[in-house]
Amino acid sequence: MLVAKVVHIIINTRRGRKFYMTTLGNNGFILFCSLFLAGYLIHGATLYDYSATIECHKQPLDPQYGGGLIANPGFDKGIEAWKIDGHVKIEARESGGNKFIVAYNRTTPYSVSQSFHLKKGLYYAFSAWVQLSEGSDTVVAMIYNSAQKTVIIVGSVIAKSGCWSMIKGGLTVDHNAPSVLHFQSNNTKSELRVDSVSLKEFTKYEWQENRLKNIEKVRKRTLRVNVSNKDGKKIGGAKIKIQQRKLQFVIGCATPSSILMSESYQKWFVSRFTTAVFDNEMKWYYVEGLQGHENYSTPDAMLKFFEDHGIDVRGHTVLWGADNIQRWVKDLPPRQLLSESVRRMGSIMSRYAGKLVAWDVVNENLHHPLFEERLGKNASAMFYKIASSLDSKATMFLNEFNTLEHPGDMVSIPSKYVEKLQEIKAFPGNEELVIGIGLQGHFDSHPNIPYVRAVFDLLGETKMPIWLTELNVMPCSNQAYYLEEIMREAFAHPAVKGMMIWIGWKPDRCNEMCLLNYELQNSPSGDVVDKLFAEWKTTNLTGVTDKEGSFEVKVFHGDYEITVYNPNSGANVTKEVQVYDDRSETFHVSISL
Repeated sequence: MLVAKVVHIIINTRRGRKFYMTTLGNNGFILFCSLFLAGYLIHGATLYDYSATIECHKQPLDPQYGGGLIANPGFDKGIEAWKIDGHVKIEARESGGNKFIVAYNRTTPYSVSQSFHLKKGLYYAFSAWVQLSEGSDTVVAMIYNSAQKTVIIVGSVIAKSGCWSMIKGGLTVDHNAPSVLHFQSNNTKSELRVDSVSLKEFTKYEWQENRLKNIEKVRKRTLRVNVSNKDGKKIGGAKIKIQQRKLQFVIGCATPSSILMSESYQKWFVSRFTTAVFDNEMKWYYVEGLQGHENYSTPDAMLKFFEDHGIDVRGHTVLWGADNIQRWVKDLPPRQLLSESVRRMGSIMSRYAGKLVAWDVVNENLHHPLFEERLGKNASAMFYKIASSLDSKATMFLNEFNTLEHPGDMVSIPSKYVEKLQEIKAFPGNEELVIGIGLQGHFDSHPNIPYVRAVFDLLGETKMPIWLTELNVMPCSNQAYYLEEIMREAFAHPAVKGMMIWIGWKPDRCNEMCLLNYELQNSPSGDVVDKLFAEWKTTNLTGVTDKEGSFEVKVFHGDYEITVYNPNSGANVTKEVQVYDDRSETFHVSISL
């Protein structure tokens, strides 16, 4: 019989938080810990820390996971384990009780570095805090992998002077190899300060277990059915059948107008998805290729089809400053561009007001800032104000690419996305506007899954609803596998409220990712979608009430049909309910027979 000796140790960290350690031993010991970090409780070393911040703090928080693989992560030992990177001087400093490292006299973007060994098959979560001594600039954290001879950007942030900004990201590697972490900033006039660095490894099992635990926590709720007779007497032994009719979490799909011409494709689509978005049919160039000649016949017909089948529709897109817009729009002088843009908004949004669940108002605003360049920095903010007045029921989205899928695209990194979001909301009248975070999600052949989760963490701090608006994975041998990984990451994260799959199917071809072939048979990616639909649905659930007349079960958030049958009296009642996420633990349904 094992007799455990329990010893409790409380260690105060350098920033006042407590680190609890418990040892249990007989012929050895087991060490485990519980770490309170940024208000999030972690048991042991296996739970992922979802905490993040988009605010600039007076002092940085402690390193997540105690630093993980990083040696001397909080610089309590000066510059030990850290090296000079490039033409620069480094030193440890202390301010307000906080210790950090400083790179100064920089003649190149480089600053400090640390070496370690990374392993194939593991998931790495990264975080750090950075500050500049003057001005502001993007600070990039990157890791050089010697086996692949490649540099992987693991995270970035707009750093400022006078406060600390958090970088959060992650990576995986394809080869076991010595690797080096670097921090870079092009603002060489400024000192670059770094603190609370962390790189935590997770096994594939640990990473997936975190997802499963979070799904149980954020996508399910306890449903309690209470059955009684007309006099209020509780009925035990009543038979319960629970059938989910609709998942609260949105899973939708894009489609071109070809859906109007194929009854088989229509059946395939409406049997799966709750929301649709049109490929191009609502875009300005589609309905008004020639100035003053509008034709809404195709989007009208598409919308009617989806309305008839109870499918919600996203509006994509009201305005777009990309190069492929109409020549006549590009050639307009500023005053006319403004008037024509406002006319366009009034035309399409008034036509479909109250009929759509969302609008992409100014598409790809960070990459294609045409309206800001021609009309001034508040152009988009003004358009969001106009849009919200034209359709107050729909959610207005800021739809952008590469924020989620490509950390190397400095134009749309999370902190720049947040900066644009805050700029729009600061415009008079927009302060209380809910702006949906539209992350397109056009992934290449090797998605960075840890980075995806970190971006959800960061953008989730805006408290705005996140949707993957154009999800696809480019053709590759692992396309279906990566699609499943991304969909699972999104479904497991509390900040994500929906995802739209971007397949662009047509009878003769499909764009990039096909869920079905030309004969309307599922592809491997289509099988993944069907598998996840089945997994995330509570169907044909049966049970019997206890002697207290109750039956309790945990179900996915959604719309349900509950049927109760009393075998003693033969009475039968069916009731429709919505079991949604409202932060309370149990949803009570009372049924009288």
